[in-house]
Amino acid sequence: MGKETKLLEKLELVIPGFHGYKKKELLREDDRLVRAKVADVLVQARKEIERALQRCAMVSCPQLVAMDSLRKKLVGLEGRVRHAEAGYAGYFDRISVREKELEKLIEYDARMIELAEEILGRAKSLGGEVVNPQALGLSVLELEERLRALEETLDKRMSIVAGE
Repeated sequence: MGKETKLLEKLELVIPGFHGYKKKELLREDDRLVRAKVADVLVQARKEIERALQRCAMVSCPQLVAMDSLRKKLVGLEGRVRHAEAGYAGYFDRISVREKELEKLIEYDARMIELAEEILGRAKSLGGEVVNPQALGLSVLELEERLRALEETLDKRMSIVAGE
């Protein structure tokens, strides 16, 4: 079983209705499904951070501003992932997507979902760390790193989709 097959199976398990870009007429739908899944996970992560922010505000923890900055970045990233459709307009019609490009696209899709789930997991832990400023600070830094990795992965994915 190849790397691509494993990634494809993972995506098919995580995203109901995903066809793995197998049929040209379903390319847009698969693209939309992947981005919607990632955006939905990011929304959950944002809600977890908002809960942690409330707890942080109640005890006046020093990471309040940094956590709010994370929340804002998540809002922007979620919107960018969800509404990227305009950038994809006509892509699948104009550019012939080759097998090698599809393999890369599947890799980036799997990585985006993995990173979004990591972000959610770390966001869930923030609320419990409010009483420990050092642990909270480290978690905020780790969460920022995951957001940056997701942005980079999204950029790489977009460059493939744009045919660059």
